[in-house]
Amino acid sequence: MLAPAALSAQGVRMSSDFLPLAVGNRWVYDVVNQEGRKISEVDFSVKEHTIVKGRSYYVLSQFPFDPHSGNEIHLVRFDKNEKEFVRVLDETEGALFLADAASTEVTETDKNGLPLKFILHNPAEDITFQRGVGIIEVRLQGGNGVQIAKIASARVGEGVAPGTITGGRVSSGAATPVPAPNKPPSPAQQAGIPQPKAPETKAKERVENVGSITEDNPVLDLDAGEVPEGHKFVLIVKNVSDKLLPFAFSSAQTYDFAVVDPANGHEVWRWSQHMFFISQMRRSEAIPPQGSWKYEVVWNHRDNDLNPVPPGSYQVVGFVATKPALESESVTIEVK
Repeated sequence: MLAPAALSAQGVRMSSDFLPLAVGNRWVYDVVNQEGRKISEVDFSVKEHTIVKGRSYYVLSQFPFDPHSGNEIHLVRFDKNEKEFVRVLDETEGALFLADAASTEVTETDKNGLPLKFILHNPAEDITFQRGVGIIEVRLQGGNGVQIAKIASARVGEGVAPGTITGGRVSSGAATPVPAPNKPPSPAQQAGIPQPKAPETKAKERVENVGSITEDNPVLDLDAGEVPEGHKFVLIVKNVSDKLLPFAFSSAQTYDFAVVDPANGHEVWRWSQHMFFISQMRRSEAIPPQGSWKYEVVWNHRDNDLNPVPPGSYQVVGFVATKPALESESVTIEVK
């Protein structure tokens, strides 16, 4: 039996049109780093409308902007009484957007003074909503620095009508938009946001000049050297082919380093141990032909419990945080 949302943490109150839930709606985002370089793409869509335990829900392909649960979110509804969006995890309802430690900032209003755009500020992320469109930007603060998910395309209000029940299971394909004669442009179209490309079009564009991960590619080069603060580790990931080399990630984490005690094989320190990464964020990144990625960290000779390690020999390994992870050859260092 589903536990009620009222028993969970308080959610952020807003009107339902700040995240329009209708079968066929889809949002696609380009994820860029602080320098504005595109590093990945993420999307989600409303697959169907269904009934669970007597309650009406929309089924999402995923919801990629939840830093709290660490689990995938699929079932979402709008609570008209509480005026908040509710999600289901482990058969328990809770607020999709938590109000705890959060604040809102209205950035644009209509002629009546009602919000058109507002930013939900959270410790881990800032989410910008636009009425009639949905989430248009998310600024994520993680171990890799600031990453910004900017809306690249959207299909809103052009699929199956809201309230249509399409079954109790997630459908295999997205709803096909049916144009209506003399239909006014949607808020997304008015904002100049293009529609997402059809999957077959995107597949055709990517099929050429795209390689795949093999035993020989990429090449992971790890270097370790002494610095005043301890040891500096440098991992270079090289694409040695003449094709684009894509990588699939399931979170915001891209790389990692670990220090192991060779005497017993136990892990002494891991760079990501005390880092926070947005989980369940499916994304892809690619190294251009003959290109490379470079990652640097400094280890201060403390273990995962922040205690100083004894002098001696240690082995260092670098990782690309795919699943399964790509691992470099180990390098031996001396802690004096």
